[in-house]
Amino acid sequence: MKQQLLVSPFHDPYLNLAIESVLLDTLDLNNPLLLLYINDPSVVIGRFQNPWVETAPSSLEGIHLVRRQSGGGTVFHDRGNLNFSFLSGQDDYDKTENLKQISRILEPAGLSLKINQRHDLTVDFERETYKVSGSAFRLKKDRVFHHGTLLINSELATLKKSITPGIPRKFLNTRGTESVRSRVINLSGVAPDLTIEKSLELFRGAMEFSLIDLKSLACSEEVQNEYRILTSEDWIFGKTPLFRQDISSAFQESDGSTFITVKSGLIRSESENADFLEGIPYGRNETEEALRERMNLKDLSESGTELFRRLLEIIR
Repeated sequence: MKQQLLVSPFHDPYLNLAIESVLLDTLDLNNPLLLLYINDPSVVIGRFQNPWVETAPSSLEGIHLVRRQSGGGTVFHDRGNLNFSFLSGQDDYDKTENLKQISRILEPAGLSLKINQRHDLTVDFERETYKVSGSAFRLKKDRVFHHGTLLINSELATLKKSITPGIPRKFLNTRGTESVRSRVINLSGVAPDLTIEKSLELFRGAMEFSLIDLKSLACSEEVQNEYRILTSEDWIFGKTPLFRQDISSAFQESDGSTFITVKSGLIRSESENADFLEGIPYGRNETEEALRERMNLKDLSESGTELFRRLLEIIR
């Protein structure tokens, strides 16, 4: 069976992931697909990751925070990054062959890509080995997708800054998956003539196009329902695996043993002096207002106002 190509006309990361999910659900197992898409600036975390370990959610200005359906680590997307997604039946799934196919398609650009043990694509440049692509996978019943990134001409300084955590938070017993950091390089740094459009031309020249109309699919109820899920704070933050946090630093008179647990996005206090935090959403848009109301800020002294500020800094 020969894979057919789809190129998304959209740059909304939530919409592209919603389309990918619905394509997986409705896939004709006799007609595997390769979906290509380019997103606006986004930090995309894995299904089982803690966003506050991977980035600084409240400091992402003009950058989307996205939790995808697949596992794996955190990646950065922008208009200089080409995303791929192989969709096939489980019996036809071969992640190594998928990556070899990408390598073959990009060979005419003067690139020689390799596959490492983590199923990343790498390139050798000036006696060093750099990562140019990471992969993640999702198995659903009898079908699977294998998706990943290709750094063509991404803003690497923004990438590095965006996937750097913010203020230090004392997390304990986090159950989420932590990313493995790697040295990266743009493929255009190795093959200077390579652009996103030239990369797309190479894929278009090597594959047959699918007849699926992505603009119509994007308007479907199935895609719109998935879009609502992916853009919701209940999904982005509420699906963070359970974690504990030492918040003693917020309390000037703490004996160093003030802890909270966050489960399903809500705070559970483990310490008497933090009981007022019970049930407050962690890291949401409403966190500040919920904390303000719980502490009844109008009646607080100056020291209470300072406690509010310190708490907000480490739970938002």
